[in-house]
Amino acid sequence: MRLIKSKMSKNKETIVYKGKILAHIFRSGLGSKGTTFFTPPRYTLQLGILTHPKGSKLRDHSHNPKLKYNVDTTQEFLYIEKGRVSVTFYSEDWKKIAQRILKKGDFMLHVSGGHGFEILEDSKMIEIKQGPFPGDKKEKIYKDNDKNTSK
Repeated sequence: MRLIKSKMSKNKETIVYKGKILAHIFRSGLGSKGTTFFTPPRYTLQLGILTHPKGSKLRDHSHNPKLKYNVDTTQEFLYIEKGRVSVTFYSEDWKKIAQRILKKGDFMLHVSGGHGFEILEDSKMIEIKQGPFPGDKKEKIYKDNDKNTSK
């Protein structure tokens, strides 16, 4: 029985293990027309691309402050602004599922399971996740106690 699946199109890949999505990877150059969201409405972090020609106008708006969200998991967005990074994806019980290289302009949405990074070139990454931040001791569960790692 095959447990690990990778759904892939030209610039988008979804890492799946036992029917559960671990991450979505988007490669530099991913295009869209207008506003395109790549995440299902149930995700606690919504990821989309807005592509509009010069002179387009998007309606002025605000977001409804009375709307309350139930966030019961941490999803994490990572954008590679510079460099190359190797990402290892793990199941919830720390089984290594997949490894991918991300480079400048690539981005990913980590949905479930664990992950780790090896910096292959001097890199600059932008990370977005839900808050408020409770601190590393509460927020993170580490695979091991390796002293050669950082946050």
